[in-house]
Amino acid sequence: MPGSALPPTDHPTNLPAVSRQVVFPARGVIETAEQTVRALGPGDLLLRVALVGVCATDLHLLAGHIGDPFPLVPGHEFVGEVAAIGERAAAERGLAVGDHVAVEMLLPCRSCARCREGRYNLCEADDPANGFPHGRQLGVNIPRTVAPGMWGGYAEHLFVPPEAVVHRLPETMPWQRAVLVEPLAVACRAIARGRVAPGESVVVIGPGPVGILAAAAARSAGAGRVVVVGTRANRLELARAFGADAVVNSRETDAVEAVREALGGTLADVVIEIAGATAAQEQAVRLVRRGGRVVLAGACGAEAPVTFRADEDLLTREIDVLPSFLSAGGFEPAIRLLDRGDYDYASLVTHRFGLDEVRTAYDVIESRDGGVLKAVIDPAVGVAAR
Repeated sequence: MPGSALPPTDHPTNLPAVSRQVVFPARGVIETAEQTVRALGPGDLLLRVALVGVCATDLHLLAGHIGDPFPLVPGHEFVGEVAAIGERAAAERGLAVGDHVAVEMLLPCRSCARCREGRYNLCEADDPANGFPHGRQLGVNIPRTVAPGMWGGYAEHLFVPPEAVVHRLPETMPWQRAVLVEPLAVACRAIARGRVAPGESVVVIGPGPVGILAAAAARSAGAGRVVVVGTRANRLELARAFGADAVVNSRETDAVEAVREALGGTLADVVIEIAGATAAQEQAVRLVRRGGRVVLAGACGAEAPVTFRADEDLLTREIDVLPSFLSAGGFEPAIRLLDRGDYDYASLVTHRFGLDEVRTAYDVIESRDGGVLKAVIDPAVGVAAR
């Protein structure tokens, strides 16, 4: 059972007695609710959420495509400031009230074989009594019924237990840039999984927010040439501003031939698939050179079948196919990149909504209205009106 919260009769001073949050009580249902702010244990931290990014995973959770975590407080791309902190947590983490932090969504057990080898994104701990599958993830699979019920970022406050991985953010980093740390961490992990070396060519499939950030991360890793492949012209052009040397609209041209042309007659050393579509994964293995590496980082949905030609695509070309799951190990390089500010990262955040506007936000994202690229939830929006 995660956390060490005390009974709700005693709540921290200088904090509200309750915190507003968005709840998915059941599949397809969105509500707002209040949760009692409980006293903290010595190893706990309470985060005041500044911004939380809206991820496609959140929409899949609402639709019931990712298990049955209901009732759930969603949101795993959150950043904020320390609102309260236990004495031991302050000493061990070197943090104080007011510090800006990013908290990883993964709550590793730190004792299973996968955690001990550093792959805590594959944590094997489970807790059947509380409905946890392998690995606990804030805003994804910890139900609100587990005390203290503050496990997701679509909220004014979020509970951070001792096992959480917390990163200090530079105080000068604007929240609109900082909120991209989790998707950039996913991109950084994918680049690391692909073992991108200086001078190598990289193809990124899928110019969504993570794909565009992957182009920037590849360039930071020293990639010699970066090509982004996709089907939406406006996003492909945006990728040029984030490190892409060339873009390929696979709806309008043969992607293999276009990539060859962009890379001077060869295929890519490394291909990063982040589109989250089986067709993109199948395309990825055809865009990489013999002996190259393909990283599959896009979630395609439960039981989505993908087909490769066993001999022609894989065996006789001896390519490495490397899935990359979540963001473990990616936060440190992501924070450095955001702090360095080589690109206008904040420009990727195109829409901002309040806690009462989540349904509207999802409608905008699904209809691709208003050129939406990255939407965020701001718990402060609409507060003055209440």
